[in-house]
This record gives sequence, structure tokens and C-alpha cells, in this order.
Amino acid sequence: MLRAFRSVAAAAGLCVAVNSAVGAQQETGYVVRPTGGPCLVLRTAPSTDSARVDCLVPGTGVTAVDAVPFWRRVRLADGREGWSAKKFLEPVAPVVEEPALPDPNAIPPHAWLEVHIVDVGQGDGIWIRTFDDGVAGNGVFEGKNIVIDGGPNASQGEGTLHDYIESAGHHGGIIDALVVSHPHDDHYPGAARIIRHFDVLSYYDPGFPKGGVAYPAFLNEVKTETVEGTPIALHIGRSNFGVPAWGKEIGVRFLYAWPGSNEGLGSKMNTIENNASIVLRLTYGRHSFLFMGDAEGKERGDGPDEPKYVEKILMTEVQPDSLTSTVLKLAHHGSETSSTLPFMQAVNPEIIVASSGRKKFGQVFLPDASVLERYCQLNPAVRVYRTDRDDAAQQRTVKNDADGDHVVIRTNGKDIEVLAFVNGVLLSSHPAGC
Repeated sequence: MLRAFRSVAAAAGLCVAVNSAVGAQQETGYVVRPTGGPCLVLRTAPSTDSARVDCLVPGTGVTAVDAVPFWRRVRLADGREGWSAKKFLEPVAPVVEEPALPDPNAIPPHAWLEVHIVDVGQGDGIWIRTFDDGVAGNGVFEGKNIVIDGGPNASQGEGTLHDYIESAGHHGGIIDALVVSHPHDDHYPGAARIIRHFDVLSYYDPGFPKGGVAYPAFLNEVKTETVEGTPIALHIGRSNFGVPAWGKEIGVRFLYAWPGSNEGLGSKMNTIENNASIVLRLTYGRHSFLFMGDAEGKERGDGPDEPKYVEKILMTEVQPDSLTSTVLKLAHHGSETSSTLPFMQAVNPEIIVASSGRKKFGQVFLPDASVLERYCQLNPAVRVYRTDRDDAAQQRTVKNDADGDHVVIRTNGKDIEVLAFVNGVLLSSHPAGC
């Protein structure tokens, strides 16, 4: 538990010891890559603030014995152990690819998938990390880092997604995929900081032709960024998404993205941009996660019985069992423009999460109470979590609403757990029913 929990604790500023569970993964030979510099620092803990054990020159052989996000624990030939940045280690020899794991019982009980829905204020910022079994290149349990959106803030020290992730890793760590759901300024600006301070390997974008200056400038930054001289792999437009190689243990489906036309997506540009959102579903064992971006299902003044826009498209084009999900990240921050009754019934979530802050839309703060009430009427046992947990009581504003009310959900394919934070402090008890 502590080893898997370490990334959660570090990101929230908590102090939790790392429990190195050698038996939890295979021991594999690695070598220090030439890009490790004159020598690669080996540390006592997976933190850039920890003491140095040694400095390893390129070509040094080590044995991997444990892993957490962005770091690998290795053993030297003389028996000493320490932590090194994963990005500077490569396996000694190619390994045989493992088959996919559709059977939940084939997933080891310690192999946790974590989904961090980070409190970025009014916006979305999500970090997903997969389990790392220490065997690089076999296509399963590879320890991937996936980011969905970046929140509204690209600066440092103001509750940004970048700061949250780097507190669990290190500057320049590898982000395997960055997904920007759509070009609204509470979703993409923080992604620019992710691009600048991490090595992003792949980028996904719905391809919506956003005008103006800011978003085209952001896209230009993405297109010109390189990792060790190699451009970021661009997946712009749904036809270019393909099937992401995030691990054969995970089912990945892009259920929707801007179809190349605005027809049927609304009459207002704000609504159309929301309805350009990428909709992504991940499956791991018995559990699934549905990430809706800002995709809508109706106008605010419409009743909830008849879906429109993206929810109608999903209900029409996607098989029902591809919508049903254990966890739903509410569309459009829990706005009344989403969550029509037929769509809710199709998804039928056990856990819902609203990523929101203290920005007023007309006279309303999100999530809308009416939306939460609909979910509770559908399933009185549904568990409701929010990243604006204490914002109203603390009289937060858009300037200080990114105050650490994170929601972290983790599953080993069978069990599922929620870790809820308030002001960066893990709650020991967090009833979240209706």
C-alpha cells in the first residue's frame, strides 16, 4: 500500500515512507543511458532532495528491484541500492512482449492504476499513472504517465498540475501522453507548462480550428518541441488517434472527438467548442473510467429527458456496454448543460467526480446542485467527490481556489479505493454519499 501510495502522498505534501516490495515485480537488468550525462545520480529516496548514494557513468549495469512514478530503485553489483530517474535507464536486452490481460484475475493484486483528479481551481487537470513491473519493453505494466488537460494556470506555485506531478517526480520526467480535450482556457494553458518542463512523447488534440492568438501559439509550441531531438508524436484529429500503446493491461477507447464539422453541436461558439471535446474511456480489469471533457447534452434551460449534442451522439454511435463506467469525471465541471437522464442511465456510475472551482457562470457555481441531485436520484448509493470541497466555506475565489482538494482513485482491477484531500491533507474519513 505505501509503495503505491507514495505518489499520492508526495503530490499532497505528505511524508510517507517508501515500502520497497521486491517480490512485487521481476528483477531486470538495466544500463545507464548515454543521455544520463557525465554520471547519473543515485539517491537514497525517490526525490531530488534526497542524499546521493553514488554517481553512475553511462554504461553502468544495475538491477531494477522496485519502481514508483518517474523513479526506479536499482541495485549495484556491490549490493548497494538507490533510486534513479527512469528516463536514463534502458533494459540490457529486448524482452518478449506479453499478451493482453483481459481477465481481471490476471492482474496482480499489488498492480494499482492511479487516477489523480487534481484541484486546479476552475478547470480540469488529470494525471493517470499505470503500474510498473520493472520489465521495460514487454508491453504490459510499463509505468506510463498520461495527462488529460492542464488546468487554467501555466505559472508556478499557484496550484498547477505541473507542480503536483513534479512533487512526485523530477524535472524533465517522461509524460507518455498529453491529451488536451478541447481548446478552452480552463483546460489547455497549464498543458503548456507540462510541455516545457517534462519530456512529452505524444500529444492528442481534437483538431478543432480555434482562432485567436493564444491557442494557435500553444499548438505551435507543441509542434516545435522535441525530446532528445525527436519531435512530439502528434495525434491531431480523431482519425489520427490510433490505438495508444499505454499498456496491454489497459483498454483505451476514444469514444468521441470533434467530427470535423460543427453541425449538430450547437449554435453558440462556446457550446460548439465544448462539444469538440475528446471523450476517453479507460478499462482496467473490472473497472472503467469515463473522461468527458466539457462535452454537453443539452442547453441549460432544456429539460433532462432528451439528450442533444455529444451525449446524443454517444447514445447513438457507441454500444451501451462501452459507456457503462465505474467512475465518471463529470462533463463540463458538473454543469446543467450535461448529464441528461438517458446518458446517466447508460453510464450508471458508482463514483462521480466534479472538477470545479469558484468561478461564477451567471449566478451559478459549478457543479450544479440539480445535476448532483439527478445522479443521487438515479442511484442513492453513488459516491460524489469534488475538487471544490471547502471552497465556499473558505470563501475562495478564482485566485485561490486551487487549494489542494484533490481526488485520487486507484484500482487493481478488482478493488477500487478513493483518497480524498482537503487543503492538501488526506481525509481519514470522507463520506461521499448523497
